[in-house]
Amino acid sequence: MNNNFSKKYGPYFYILPSMVFLSLIFVFPMIQNLVKSFYRTSFDGGKSVFYGFNNYIFLLTKDFLTRAAAWHNVKLLMLIPMLLVLSIFFSVILSGKIRGAKIYQTFMFAPYIISIVVVGVVFSRMLRFDGIINLMLTKIGLGMLAKDWFGRTQYALYAIIVVILWRELPFGIILFSAGIRNIDESIYEAAKIDGANWLQTVFHITIPQLKGIINFYVIYNIMMVFAWMFTYVFVMTKGGPGNSTTILELQIYNLAFKKYQVGMASALSILLFITIFIFIYFQFRFRTSLLEER
Repeated sequence: MNNNFSKKYGPYFYILPSMVFLSLIFVFPMIQNLVKSFYRTSFDGGKSVFYGFNNYIFLLTKDFLTRAAAWHNVKLLMLIPMLLVLSIFFSVILSGKIRGAKIYQTFMFAPYIISIVVVGVVFSRMLRFDGIINLMLTKIGLGMLAKDWFGRTQYALYAIIVVILWRELPFGIILFSAGIRNIDESIYEAAKIDGANWLQTVFHITIPQLKGIINFYVIYNIMMVFAWMFTYVFVMTKGGPGNSTTILELQIYNLAFKKYQVGMASALSILLFITIFIFIYFQFRFRTSLLEER
């Protein structure tokens, strides 16, 4: 009896400490955050007043700053196909037999080991109107392309996208390069015997063999776009000029620590969590439907 009990419930006792730790770090704060989202701080004395779902209704229907921040996050989604295509392209190139491949890999992987804060500070200087980028454009006779990249509302968000692409691309290259190395070489040899060219082997062998990694990488980048962009924006633009680069994370920060509306910030963080969950859910559904069709 004791032996059966230990076999059935023993594994749960092994993971119990980890579950308790995760509950204290993640689950309890999430529940606390959910409770706070139903309250709003009053201006007379700073007391918390029960507000029900009105925080959510206001954020979804009346707060134009939150809607603008959400639209900026949607624009950042263009990073996902860009990172995916470029990561696969460079990993395929670097996995081939080219001279100096290790040197190229070192230069391409270097940006990822640099702190986001350092990257943000350096690029915020380089992309100013009097920065080195515009200076170089002027020197080579392309002065008409010189812009105040972070000072104009129509350019600022796209300049941030370029910086994020430069810094995050090496992770994808590392990931897909490792996946390509694990593909059985005999598959490529058989394809060559059958007369397949380089493009055919990439599209019919390499990419299909990387499906699992592609799925993980897309989900990773969805979470990155909605939950890990704060440092980039805060360091480079702080949401400006105006609110042209304000994203949902920064809006949560502004509501909590600048406007002292903790309830509103909690409600927006819950909405952000639901948004990420929906994106990941549909990503899994899409992948499952593709597998069922095949």
